[in-house]
Amino acid sequence: MNISKTTIRIALVGLVLATAASVAAVTTQSFVLDSADAFFEGEFEGAAVRSDGSVRVGAATKRIELEHVPLAYSVAQRGSTTFIGTGTNGVVYRFDGKNVKVFANTGELLVSSLAFGRDGALYAGTLPNGRIYRIDPKSGTMKRFSIPEGAKHIWALHYDKKRGQLIAGTGPEGKVFAIDSVGRARKLHGAEASHIMTLTGDDKGTIYAGTSDDAVVLRIRPNNTVEVVHDFPGNEVTAIDYHDGKLAVAANKFKTAPGSQFKPSPARAAPPGRPATRPRPGSGELWRVDAEGRAEMLVSRKDTHFTTVQWGTDGAIYAGGGHEGRILRVEPDASYSIWVDVEERQVLALDLRAKNPSFVTGDGAAIYRVQPGTRRGAAWTSKALDASFASKWGRLTWRGRGRIVFQTRSGNTKEPGETWSAWSKDLKQPGVVASPPGRFIQVRAKLPNDASAVLRAVELFYLPQNQRARVSNVQGSRPPLKRGTAPRQPAPPTTLLDLSWKVDNADRDQLRYRIGYREEGQPAWRDMFGDDTVLTEAKYTWDTGSIPDGYYVVRVEASDEPSNPDALTLRSSATSEPIRVDNHPPRIEQLKARKGRVQGRVVDALGPIARIQMSIDAGPWRDVFPTDSLLDSPSEGFDVPLGDLSKSIHIVAIRAFDASGNQANREITVKTSR
Repeated sequence: MNISKTTIRIALVGLVLATAASVAAVTTQSFVLDSADAFFEGEFEGAAVRSDGSVRVGAATKRIELEHVPLAYSVAQRGSTTFIGTGTNGVVYRFDGKNVKVFANTGELLVSSLAFGRDGALYAGTLPNGRIYRIDPKSGTMKRFSIPEGAKHIWALHYDKKRGQLIAGTGPEGKVFAIDSVGRARKLHGAEASHIMTLTGDDKGTIYAGTSDDAVVLRIRPNNTVEVVHDFPGNEVTAIDYHDGKLAVAANKFKTAPGSQFKPSPARAAPPGRPATRPRPGSGELWRVDAEGRAEMLVSRKDTHFTTVQWGTDGAIYAGGGHEGRILRVEPDASYSIWVDVEERQVLALDLRAKNPSFVTGDGAAIYRVQPGTRRGAAWTSKALDASFASKWGRLTWRGRGRIVFQTRSGNTKEPGETWSAWSKDLKQPGVVASPPGRFIQVRAKLPNDASAVLRAVELFYLPQNQRARVSNVQGSRPPLKRGTAPRQPAPPTTLLDLSWKVDNADRDQLRYRIGYREEGQPAWRDMFGDDTVLTEAKYTWDTGSIPDGYYVVRVEASDEPSNPDALTLRSSATSEPIRVDNHPPRIEQLKARKGRVQGRVVDALGPIARIQMSIDAGPWRDVFPTDSLLDSPSEGFDVPLGDLSKSIHIVAIRAFDASGNQANREITVKTSR
């Protein structure tokens, strides 16, 4: 099945029988939602959308809000107790499964990382002062444990059991430190990158580090040799997780380099890739690196970047998004689903292999506990589907399995709100939608409490309100000159006029045009052609050879009758400014020679006179100016000296053109005595 945006398929309910070029009239249309992308654009309440284009019942979660806290950034669990690092107040919270309470206050801006040591102590990495705190997990007693040299940001902490040391990933100098039991920090590696964003490791003392700016994953072996595992696309490896010999890697690309964008301050306390208030644009890729070092890209999303990643105990990879508050579950075969969709827009840390699987969110801090089994009362709601115009809703049908129930609501604003209708009564079988007419509509599918239930496709038919095509700017002009015509030559005379007009055809119906005309002073309209002529282009060439000279008004009517039945057909018309029709040449009158000059007058019925020229004895034509020097009226006199001519008989030719290119010619014989 094609993965695409919401598909709008056109249902053909009639056929225009004309020529072979005729097309079916477009009336009833439908929204067809049958792809992963179409379902991804909706909202989820315990529903999961898979990459195969199906909707199923998703994971059950329980939300606990951290009141008045903007950002829950890090999480760690010991036994049945979960600890949460937050910002922008640098507080560590304790969650016992029922209540969330303040446990320790670091006084820093953000607790960016949490990790338990061998001694059972909880270690908290902070920013923007690059401090690590040791917290007693029972009493909450806290003391400053270590300040690695040159570090301003402690992005990641990892306890290495083999070394018996805490490992810290820092910025802005991209260093990895090993910290002993008394807080002494020893540099293991200084990367070329600005930040070491994430750390993970195995039980044999190998450490993996992800960097910003260059999106590289490093391997630091127990003997402290450093290797590049892979250079990933983008400019930041935000999260990595090692499990059972394999790495899961979240590599992101941002419009602005993460290191340069981060400026620690109370007003801006967000790390690269995981902003505290508003998600910044980014795209993300999820990769898997196997034990042989083979890197495979599993998921690529242009609409979000990934903020956290973790292997599940079931062999799937889970990745939190930084744009719409979603967690993707990626199967070993690279198929994936939106596993969870939460109210907040950022999922910032996962702890799914713990005794009580959980995750935390930003843009409003909360902790979610993942419950056993599937969600009860799961539902999927489409985005607001845009019919472009006010529409009458028809039949709603679907394909799937299980006792799925549908509801709809409609309105005339892009975002659903108070002006929209209430959700309709349950539709348990395909049938006609009960929501009132409108431009926008939403569809909600309520899934039964059954893990086998699946929704594969939804189709909703509708009839848009017919829109009137608007005609404007009716113009008439002479056909353009052929290439090669001298620019100063008068246009050749023609009885043809090119008519053109503009059309605003909002619903893109097929249109038919009818044209009428009348002389400027007459009330009656005449048809330019018979009804057996079907004009569908917004232009027409009018042969004016059969009508008298004068000024004419042209009216163009647009009708959408080819696309609509008679009862729904709409028409509109527009008229032109008066257009000059002049198919007859001017006259050259009173032509005579006197005292070495040629005199006369050029007269036209409409005018103006555009050009007067004279030639002597078939010589070259030269322009003649009228007596008032301006060619601006239908009658122009001229009085031109002949110049020095030899004693002889000469033929003087005069030609004149009106504004329509019509030409008049006369000659006169002149006898000179010089």
